[in-house]
Amino acid sequence: MSGPYETENDAYTEVRDIYASHGKRGVMQARTHDLLLTACAQHDVELGDYDRAVLRWLAKHPPETAQVIAGLIDRAAKGARANAGDADHSGAVRIDR
Repeated sequence: MSGPYETENDAYTEVRDIYASHGKRGVMQARTHDLLLTACAQHDVELGDYDRAVLRWLAKHPPETAQVIAGLIDRAAKGARANAGDADHSGAVRIDR
């Protein structure tokens, strides 16, 4: 997982292999769903039933959309770990605007 992504093409380059495997019905959606589940699993994100339903819904969108979400999960988790040593860190992920 990577990012930040400046363009849709930036995200597309990371999921080209998913597009390459779309020959069989349902494969692209399944691989996109796996991408999202893997991002959550790699960072020990606990998922509820509704969380899983939303991930299945997201998997129906183009793989590059899911890649952006996976990248956000990855970067947020890495940011949280980097901030874990801060005395004022409350466990929440800080979003700079």
